Amino acid sequence: MSDIAEVVKGPRRFAKQFVSIMPTPETTAIPSEPQLGLRDRAKLSVRNLLKSWHRTVGIFAATFLLLLSSTGLLLMQTDELELDTRFVNNDRLLDWYGIRPAPPPVSFAVGDHWITQLGNQLYFDASSLQNIDGQLIGAATAGSEIVVATNSMLVLLTTNGTIAEKLGAESDIPSDIEYLGSAPSGEVVLKTASQVFLFDPQTARLVIGDSHQRASWSAPEYAPKILLDELNQRFRGAGLSIERILLDLHTGRIFGGAGVALINLASLALLVLVISGLILWRLRAREKKNEA
Repeated sequence: MSDIAEVVKGPRRFAKQFVSIMPTPETTAIPSEPQLGLRDRAKLSVRNLLKSWHRTVGIFAATFLLLLSSTGLLLMQTDELELDTRFVNNDRLLDWYGIRPAPPPVSFAVGDHWITQLGNQLYFDASSLQNIDGQLIGAATAGSEIVVATNSMLVLLTTNGTIAEKLGAESDIPSDIEYLGSAPSGEVVLKTASQVFLFDPQTARLVIGDSHQRASWSAPEYAPKILLDELNQRFRGAGLSIERILLDLHTGRIFGGAGVALINLASLALLVLVISGLILWRLRAREKKNEA
């Protein structure tokens, strides 16, 4: 019996010993997080705010920094890449810059030549005729000269397109010319709303003619496409140089006032990045010093 009692007491004794070495809530020490003071919490809050701003501003500024650096690098190589002599003639880009296409042309055939008006500019074939006012009415040959009429003046041209004489109100040319033509006799005929005139290019005299005067009136025609394409290019110019486009991208002017404002904001963002980066570096250096 004594042996049996010892066997029973053995597990009980082990259990008591196990319980005795188990930690109790009273004897167990739970480490607690260090309590930060008000000043430390303020520093931590400022640092987190600076990190957030630094990251957000950095993403915004990176896009514009890439644009500024790439366009600036290309502009530095203008001479080597000949950017000032290479032009872009994209219609949408020219429209964006306000360089509008030529208005519908008005053309009159005179022998093998063409008199054309684009906007306010007159052309003899592809050569411009300067300082001619009014709307083009017609053109006709008169011997060895070409007579061009606008609604307010007559212009005498040589067969190679040189201006020989311009006649306006000071030469009693009416200001309401509607038609220009050639009479069967070869005389130049002008017609206004109320009268018909005969013009002699040799004497530059204008006389009143018969209201029933027969004439072959000058009528507009379609000029050759190759000529119109050349005139449209002349009207719009050579286009925009690549240097001009890159410079406007670099400064933001290509997008008007809004683009300039964005570039200014990007410059301020870079300044904020520098300042916030220095502050964060200073705070981190102090932390490492305190930890040491």
